[in-house]
Amino acid sequence: DQVTESFHRMDGKTPVIPLVESAVGIEEANNIAKAQGAFRLAFGSGDFRRDTGMAATPEAMAYPRAKLVVASRVGNLPGPIDGPTVGTNHPILREQTGITVMMGMTGKLCLAIDQTPVINEVISPTPSDVAWATDFMADFEANGRVIRDGSDLPRLGRAEKIMKLAVAFGVKPAL
Repeated sequence: DQVTESFHRMDGKTPVIPLVESAVGIEEANNIAKAQGAFRLAFGSGDFRRDTGMAATPEAMAYPRAKLVVASRVGNLPGPIDGPTVGTNHPILREQTGITVMMGMTGKLCLAIDQTPVINEVISPTPSDVAWATDFMADFEANGRVIRDGSDLPRLGRAEKIMKLAVAFGVKPAL
């Protein structure tokens, strides 16, 4: 209801990025993602940890991250935005952004402007990923978009995701 109300208060045209930051929010993530005006989910990881008492470890945060990824899919939204990394240590930021990508999230909140290049580099598909996706899509199109075996659908989904991110980040395929 909060998402829909916010959407209507902002003229019914401005997309809303709900910040999910509590246990109740995580459990309602499917409904939040399907709410009118919802554009993309974001994870308020610090407030979530404060609400639940959970640790900041990748293992402890796996469930809420996965829940937001699944809810985003249920709501037909882009991949969710992960919570921020506190501090200025770029190796830790790089490592934590790698976890963001591994969990299927496609963005990360920043607390400082100098975090942006590191996050964008890690979240961007590599040129070799783009080359693989380009080759897969070309082969898939050449074969009439026919699903040949059970692994084609997951590969198609991965290729489509890579291509969308490649366009968003301006990544060129490896030659």
